[in-house]
Amino acid sequence: MGRNVQQTGLHLCITAVLLLGEGRGRDFPGSLSCLNNYVTTVNCTWSPEEPVGDGPFHLHFTNLWTKGQNASCQLTAGDSVQDQYHCTMHLARQILETDGYRVSLQGNFYGSNHTYITFPEYSPRQHIKLDPPSNIQSNITASKCQIWWTVPSYLDEILQYQLQYKEYSTSWEAALNKTPPSSLPQIEIEGTEFRSGISYMARVRCKVSEIEDSYHSQWSDWSQTTVFQREGSSELSEKLFDTRTLQFLIIPLSFGTLLYLFWNCKLSSRAKVLSCLNIPTPATFFQPLYNLHNGNFKLLPESLNCSKSNFSRKV
Repeated sequence: MGRNVQQTGLHLCITAVLLLGEGRGRDFPGSLSCLNNYVTTVNCTWSPEEPVGDGPFHLHFTNLWTKGQNASCQLTAGDSVQDQYHCTMHLARQILETDGYRVSLQGNFYGSNHTYITFPEYSPRQHIKLDPPSNIQSNITASKCQIWWTVPSYLDEILQYQLQYKEYSTSWEAALNKTPPSSLPQIEIEGTEFRSGISYMARVRCKVSEIEDSYHSQWSDWSQTTVFQREGSSELSEKLFDTRTLQFLIIPLSFGTLLYLFWNCKLSSRAKVLSCLNIPTPATFFQPLYNLHNGNFKLLPESLNCSKSNFSRKV
């Protein structure tokens, strides 16, 4: 216990001396962010609030507990964002949970050399941005879709993931999000969420779980994508099926409608007679009269009508 107190006191004294001696009494110009992948790589971004000089500018990582485990990199201006500097450094060995670094920025500021202590004690486990998951793969059937990926084994038990999937032809803004229920690098989705014959794309990212108090992590970049398609007929076949179904419904309905209109509005009287040949007529019994007057007995002379009536009584 006493030894830890002594080390802490010594560390605070060293930090105070460095801040007063090397910092030249100036406040650090801007903000510095250094994120590590919790392996050996550290990516730093410096955003000065105002012009600070022509540089060059260097970042130095000095291990507080292990001699010789130091690293440095030169900050260079970014192309995409003005007034931002970036550098990437590779540490000599894999980061440990107990590691701590003093981070200093040195360069030509305002026409003279200065050194600023940007992080008196940089703890890598509090500034994590993991590499994206790799080797993402998928397998889909009519009932379920399985997607799995690979992450570093030393953190896999405390990671959380976010998966996105979308139709191949749409943008990622329309993607749906899924959160795997466990820290296992895999997820299973119901097959009913995917349409048959449509190609889908999925990607995944990771971070240290938020329930882990001793770590602080940002989301990683998105992984590469995997493409899959649910078993079934193609989209074109479905469209053809819908078109054919519509045709089978419309054609009989249209034909029936036309036949109805033709029968009630356009059919000639001769056609009606021809279509009613099976209806009984008196032509068989009164053939001469029927031939003479074409079945119109109203044209018969009145006397003939009377004779016809008498004949009917006798019969």
